[in-house]
Amino acid sequence: MSMLQALQPLLPYSVAVLPQLRQAVLAASYGARSQGLEAQLVSKHARHLATSTRPAAAPSTSQAQQQQQQQQQQQQRTAQSAPQLDFNDYQSIFNMRSTGELLRMYVVLKACSITPLVKNAEALVRASRRVLGDGFTFGLMRHTFMKQFCAGEKEEDLWPTINLLRANGIGTIIDYAAEDDVEAAAKPDSKSSPADQQPTTAAATTDGSGSTHADAAAAGGAAAAVLGATQLPGAVAVSRTYSYEDEATCDKHVGIFLQAIATGAKLPGQGFAAIKVTALGNPMLLERMSAALLEIRSLFREADRDGDGFVDRAEFEALYRQLFPAASQEAMGRAFAALDLEGAGRVDIISWSHRIHLADMPGMVARIKKQGTRTRLSDSLVAAALTQEEVALAQALLGRVAKLAAAAVGTNVKLMIDAEHTYFQPAIDHTTHMLSLSYNRASPIIFNTYQAYLKGSYERMAEDMERARREGYVFAAKLVRGAYVQLERKRAAAMGYESPIWDTIEDTHSNYNKCLEAVLDQVAEHKAEVMVASHNQASIERTVSGMAARGLSPSGGGVYFGQLLGMADNLSFTLGQHGYEAFKYVPYGPIELVMPYLMRRAHENSAMTKGPGIGKELAMLRTELWRRLSHPGSSSSRGAKMHAAA
Repeated sequence: MSMLQALQPLLPYSVAVLPQLRQAVLAASYGARSQGLEAQLVSKHARHLATSTRPAAAPSTSQAQQQQQQQQQQQQRTAQSAPQLDFNDYQSIFNMRSTGELLRMYVVLKACSITPLVKNAEALVRASRRVLGDGFTFGLMRHTFMKQFCAGEKEEDLWPTINLLRANGIGTIIDYAAEDDVEAAAKPDSKSSPADQQPTTAAATTDGSGSTHADAAAAGGAAAAVLGATQLPGAVAVSRTYSYEDEATCDKHVGIFLQAIATGAKLPGQGFAAIKVTALGNPMLLERMSAALLEIRSLFREADRDGDGFVDRAEFEALYRQLFPAASQEAMGRAFAALDLEGAGRVDIISWSHRIHLADMPGMVARIKKQGTRTRLSDSLVAAALTQEEVALAQALLGRVAKLAAAAVGTNVKLMIDAEHTYFQPAIDHTTHMLSLSYNRASPIIFNTYQAYLKGSYERMAEDMERARREGYVFAAKLVRGAYVQLERKRAAAMGYESPIWDTIEDTHSNYNKCLEAVLDQVAEHKAEVMVASHNQASIERTVSGMAARGLSPSGGGVYFGQLLGMADNLSFTLGQHGYEAFKYVPYGPIELVMPYLMRRAHENSAMTKGPGIGKELAMLRTELWRRLSHPGSSSSRGAKMHAAA
């Protein structure tokens, strides 16, 4: 590819749209629910967040000394055994990239540092489509941002990128990135809050019932007796918020994800695929599921009057009488026994959420309405509970995800469940836990994602590790910082609940490290696997050191590294070239559907320019471009040939 050919798609953008981009090219070339009860629910969940994220009591002096000694010993072991990786060897990192590619990489990343451009990106794209048409706008995006952050629009477009990565020891995570305007579907006047996601004890965070999607349909039985659930007679009319077209679209996405899994199975080494649960179920359904799951947790907290993390028989009966005042002592005894299968005389949140299902809630509501008695608790439950129709839709969602999980198991492809907005996350966690119980028995196939920028993420992860230990499956996690900072903070401010995001980036870094150390300990005991998905060099170096200190092999040790395509190449390529199990997320999809993904990448890179990561990458690109342009015929021609061969 000649330099003129490489620059041609960029020139209209740099000249006609943004003069600053033209300067960047030159610099690279020359090296230089709205009222009443629902509103009360939001307030209640916000209060729960505030109380559930309180710091734990400080350890005693002897405990603190012991912890300090252990940390010092680990640091000494790390210093002695940690390998030294050079993440600044730009010639090795960019060896297989053509000069034209490096120019495009520089221009796009530099554009992401221009705050006015990124801030108004969506408006600029809309204006371009309106004035210049989709052909010009999408063509420009294909040759700039999509070329940087996506591998193409169809499955067959992936292979040049896959082969280039494979030649550098880097694996591929196939990611169908179409988001179907999830943000628009999540209407801002919805009143479900993420506040109640934060756990209260060292237990589970969501209703991980331990059943497969097929079992969920038969959740009546003993579990239904727990809170007096009965079956609702007859069918329910179709809700105005859900349509056949929504379900048909979700079914279509199953086929696309199955193809991604099949592609992952063709790759040498360990295959990965990533899925978004919001592509498999109506986002409003996921929000309703999340609200219902939060209500189940809220009932536990309400019952746990002494705050010790357990509900005993007396506390349970007090709660039961508030919901069902006419219940007999015998009925309450049977209900508690259905929860306390171990006969311990008390239950924690794991047992509680394991044995109360979403499918139970319509029957509970039917009994509340039949008795005609209203209390604060019963009103809250009625407002949050799913309808029968929603239960059926939820089971259809679980069926789709289970179909993908079965395909992943059959082809030994690991399935990464992406984290999304906090108001969807309880439903996503619920889905992931149910799949893990069925499919992570022999080996970890299903990976849940933990966002370290959330205040309660460490507690969530610790509780999920305890759930996996108790229920006998292998814990698998993808650890990220998070990608929805501005959206989450803006929504929290607009709706009047405490932001779920840590106040400072330092808090997020500290929490990420805390999560990382905890899961590495589990990996060392062969109880877990982890994907360290980070563009932070310090986090990568900490992981490499932690692996060495724990005797974990770079390959086959249960630790994977993940970075997004088009970002942090110095991390991915260095790790891959030194035998670590490095992977790139390789997104693809029709350009009109991946636009939200591309906008998020632009915003994320804009935020990252305030830190050292993107600035360092731009500096390395400038240095390599200057080296090539100053010494024609060096490695640039080799990179072009390698790329053509790939």
